[in-house]
Amino acid sequence: MNVLMVDDHVMFLQGMKNLLDVLVPELRVETADDMVQAITLVQRTPFDLVLLDWHLNEGDGADSIRRLRDAGCMARVVVLSGETNSALIRQSVELGAAGFIPKKYSSEMMVAALRNVLAGRIFLPSEALDKSAGRGNEPAAAAFAAYATDPRLAGLTARQMDVYRAATRGLPNKLIARQLEIAESTVKAHLT
Repeated sequence: MNVLMVDDHVMFLQGMKNLLDVLVPELRVETADDMVQAITLVQRTPFDLVLLDWHLNEGDGADSIRRLRDAGCMARVVVLSGETNSALIRQSVELGAAGFIPKKYSSEMMVAALRNVLAGRIFLPSEALDKSAGRGNEPAAAAFAAYATDPRLAGLTARQMDVYRAATRGLPNKLIARQLEIAESTVKAHLT
């Protein structure tokens, strides 16, 4: 499984790569310290997962996610951030992120979160739900809970989630098939 990590903090980037190499050896991890390098890599290599720092020097995570998608990246994107406010988490999920992992997590918690995403589920930090609910922001907490526990999404395979994400971006079946290197009939079956 190919993973791309994008973060402008080199020490964090190297530490995460080393951690993943040890704890999840089946992953092949490449790194980029800016979006220009990340775009070049996604145009050359089909990645299964992108771990994206929300606060890159050259722009915010919303812009970074859009740029990755515009470059043809079909990978599941997981946002990593030191900031865990509910608006930021909601925005990342609305842009199609498959998860949001706080950088303060221990290595065990981070790997557990990544395993959830790799299993085709959406991962959201529990403390974000708690904070949203605790400030009288029940609609936000309910929205997060719906993303995390929607039974329609929970049973989907990783490939079905790839097709779903591409469809939510408005891509036609033919282009989804081409980008995922599957038959158009398979795309239609996944959408059904």
